[in-house]
Amino acid sequence: MKLHGVLAAAGAVVLGLAAQTQAGPLPGSQVPAVQVTATSSLGDSFSASPVAVLNPDGSTYHAQGETQKPTFSLTFDLTLNPDPSIIGTFTLTNLSSSTQFFSVSATMAVLPIAAPTKMGGSFGDVTYTDTSHDSTVTLATNGTDPFYSALIDAVKVQGLGSFNATAFGGPGAFGTISKTSFGTPIPSAIGPAVVSNIGVSFPAFSLTPGDQVEVPFEFVVSAPEPSFASLFAIGITLILLATSRRKFLLGV
Repeated sequence: MKLHGVLAAAGAVVLGLAAQTQAGPLPGSQVPAVQVTATSSLGDSFSASPVAVLNPDGSTYHAQGETQKPTFSLTFDLTLNPDPSIIGTFTLTNLSSSTQFFSVSATMAVLPIAAPTKMGGSFGDVTYTDTSHDSTVTLATNGTDPFYSALIDAVKVQGLGSFNATAFGGPGAFGTISKTSFGTPIPSAIGPAVVSNIGVSFPAFSLTPGDQVEVPFEFVVSAPEPSFASLFAIGITLILLATSRRKFLLGV
């Protein structure tokens, strides 16, 4: 009975510590649900839930799509990891005859992760291109709105990027905005619990008429690694288990 009691206690401790470090992947048989949205200041909008396809690595998924509205076109390519992370690229072209503000977002459903989490993300290198062939292109953020927002349960947990960038130099001129990150090495910033989803949003950026922007991005969330105290507790538990088993076998 003493051995059974120690076994039960040891199991409870080990399982409890394991639960503290468990991340939030969806079950292996369940494909992650993702939603992509885009809007323009001239009133066009797009929303889609593309079907994610399992990649050859057996652990990540791929989702892509495209749309063309009267005032913009959009293509996107995403790599989704239920563990969870969203990594991708979108390309947007302003099809109107005036400078517009646009928003783009991608949101993925995940299982809950207890706090504290670790998180990190980035955008860039961003390329903005004069596809109107008027020899200039401008990409800019809007007031205090960041270019990139990392979201947990639809709440911004980190914003990145503020700029007003213009490229000149003849038809097809282009410029780049260097990669900007947080929580490096990704993920290492302390984050909140996750209830149901993570996402990336580009809430309000402007682009000159006829021109194009291509944006790589990522957002990663994970449970923290077990602390030294947790590892020490696991070690003591295993030692007690081995000692009790030895005593039981010897009839002590």
